[in-house]
Amino acid sequence: MIKINLGGFIMNDFEYLFEDAAPYASQSDNFWAIMPIVMSILGVILVIALILCITCYVFNAIGLYSMARKRNLDHAWLAWIPIASNYLKGSLINDDVSIGSWHIPFAKIFLPLIGFAVSLVISILGFIPYIGVFFGLVLSLAVGFYYYTAQFWLFSIYDKDHRVVYLVLSIIFPFLGPIFTFVIRNRDAVDERHPEEIVEVNYDSKSIIALSLGIYSIVSFFTLMGTGLISGAVGIIFGIIAMKELKSQNKPTGMALAGLICSIVGIAFTILILFACVVCIGVGATGILGGLLNNIH
Repeated sequence: MIKINLGGFIMNDFEYLFEDAAPYASQSDNFWAIMPIVMSILGVILVIALILCITCYVFNAIGLYSMARKRNLDHAWLAWIPIASNYLKGSLINDDVSIGSWHIPFAKIFLPLIGFAVSLVISILGFIPYIGVFFGLVLSLAVGFYYYTAQFWLFSIYDKDHRVVYLVLSIIFPFLGPIFTFVIRNRDAVDERHPEEIVEVNYDSKSIIALSLGIYSIVSFFTLMGTGLISGAVGIIFGIIAMKELKSQNKPTGMALAGLICSIVGIAFTILILFACVVCIGVGATGILGGLLNNIH
């Protein structure tokens, strides 16, 4: 029989229909019971990872900064700025990444910029099924090989006897690379490829980097949204440095100025699109919340 009371219907005769749902309800209760534990574990892992990243950043910056100061390189403080620190590393390895007898110049340009260039190429290749993924993987491996080869020469210049051990451990445990850089920071630099302490170059690397990062910050507005902020900021830094140096040498500053302008435009575009996204999300969330409140009432 179906009993009727003031609160509605009590379907005693149909309770068997809901008996099969009980195990699912129990599983749901168990899931929500362990969620706080899972979230706590993930939070601890996140905090540990953040501390490790900050520690590696500080060790790497101190190491590169000390090396640059000891060798009287200009703008040693760039060691503390992401992306720019790779430019400084290129200077410390005398602008040369060597693989056997093959010398790849322009390390001061390639080290800061190659990652951005490959990210753009991979984002484009992503539209090509299968083949795009394959070539993206190959490019990523090539970039990793280039970076670790540069790291090998940094270790080689400052501690030739242990360079292989440092490199292998840095590949297996990436957080050890910055620590090794910190450890060898005060040793004398001896580059077996270049007897001279500092190799002089005749190209305007800072202006090239400023323009490249400026263009990337604009292009990333359409492709890799948000990455234009940091690339544009570093582009502004290099643009300002390049303009000051070129003016003091009475040389043209056109490329440096173009890089500075492009970087500013790229940052402005990125902030604009991020602001628009935040507004859209806010409006959508407000609409959803309003609909839920209306349904409750």
